[in-house]
Amino acid sequence: MAALTGASDSLVRRAGAGALWAAAGNIAVRLAGIAVTAVIARILSPADFGVFAVALAVHVVVGSLAELGMGSAVARSALEPEDIAPTVTSLSVGVSLLLGVVMVASAGVVAALLGVPAAAEPIRVLSICLMLTGVFAVPGAQLTREFRQDRIFLATAAGFVPANALLVVLALDGGGATSFAWSRVLGQIVTGAVMVASLHRRYRPGWRPAAAVPLLLFGLPLALANLVNWSLLNADFVIIGRLLTETEVGVYMVAFTVASWSTTVLSSVLNGVVVPTFGRVLEDRERLSAALCSALRLVALVAAPVCVVTAVLAGPLVETVFGTTWRGAAPVLAVLAVYGALFSVSLLFANVLVAAGATSRLLGIQLVWVAVLVPGIVVGVHVDGLVGVAWAHVASIALVAVPLYVMAVRRVTGVRMHGLLAAAGRPLVAAVLAGALAFAVTRLEDVAWVSLLLGGGLAVGGYLALTGSMLRSYVVAFRHPPAQPEPAGSLVSAALP
Repeated sequence: MAALTGASDSLVRRAGAGALWAAAGNIAVRLAGIAVTAVIARILSPADFGVFAVALAVHVVVGSLAELGMGSAVARSALEPEDIAPTVTSLSVGVSLLLGVVMVASAGVVAALLGVPAAAEPIRVLSICLMLTGVFAVPGAQLTREFRQDRIFLATAAGFVPANALLVVLALDGGGATSFAWSRVLGQIVTGAVMVASLHRRYRPGWRPAAAVPLLLFGLPLALANLVNWSLLNADFVIIGRLLTETEVGVYMVAFTVASWSTTVLSSVLNGVVVPTFGRVLEDRERLSAALCSALRLVALVAAPVCVVTAVLAGPLVETVFGTTWRGAAPVLAVLAVYGALFSVSLLFANVLVAAGATSRLLGIQLVWVAVLVPGIVVGVHVDGLVGVAWAHVASIALVAVPLYVMAVRRVTGVRMHGLLAAAGRPLVAAVLAGALAFAVTRLEDVAWVSLLLGGGLAVGGYLALTGSMLRSYVVAFRHPPAQPEPAGSLVSAALP
């Protein structure tokens, strides 16, 4: 019993440290990324951004299949990595190389079909990233499994610096959209190399037939779900590229990027901590249910204020950070901010389903979601342009995706509906009140940067005053987890007020 207690406590401590590193690291990288984007937005045109957005959409959608969901198998499996890692490496490398070759060969045809022929060259360059995905899949999964988000952050930071330095140099030299592509290649090489160097044990390709079948049964539905998920996230770029201009795609890309800030910060915490942690407490419904409610409250504490304040201050934010050339992104951002918050919630639920091994159920939800979203985007473009596309995203996720996720997660975890509503309620109310303060400032101040600073400052101060005790409970739980497992049995449940 003492050994089990010690193991549980060790898991809690590693999960807490991993969550803090993931959140802090992503905030740091995100802030640096905002600064770089603000600089590039003043060098390249919206059309350059639009061309790269279409190329990136192709890369991301195809790349979702690159490692067949094998990384998650290593991260969540109860089996030791040496039992499956060599087989996973073989599958991941083989599939990613094959897809990379196909992507190079079809780049011109795909770009023409999407209505943006200029995207062909960036697509070819991004195929290199696709080929590298399988090479670094297992090292990244090993670090995730061990809650080594400190090393993942180090690798990300190491890749960020040379990648963005190259981006600025190429952009100033007239590289256009291809500048983004080459910077991603360099960043992925450096990041992957640091992750590999951080490992105590590395695995070469191998093959165990007994391991291959279970891996494929787990990974294929997950890979297909990822394909549908990334198609959801990039369908708008593809459709807009076909129906509107490259400049409008670029404007939409900036709005979507800003709206995804909270999701980007939360995704590393959820992907890096929820999957391995929840995957190890599945047998105890009480622990799993309590942990889910507390995790949802944590997501709401981050996503709700970012959503509300971004929506209210969209105009001053876009003009201050990106310049007056990008003003058209503001009304789109105001709507997409709502989508960003809802997507953060759906990301949590998706990770719970992955941790539970319910990848087929996840795939079903994604298929229904994309079946509703794609026609919604087409209608939205014709009704209200880019703003209509944004509303299509909000409607599909709020009316279709989130309800389906809730039903699926309740079946897997046994969590009650009132528990989920209570978890998200207080952060949402606090965020709305904070947003009201920011809105009042925008009515009184016309200078963009002054409105952003004053409104944002008041909103943040008001929100911290209303939710400070909740935020402190998570910090305390992460830094000083209980020595003995509580009935709820997890790190996040220890933070419940």
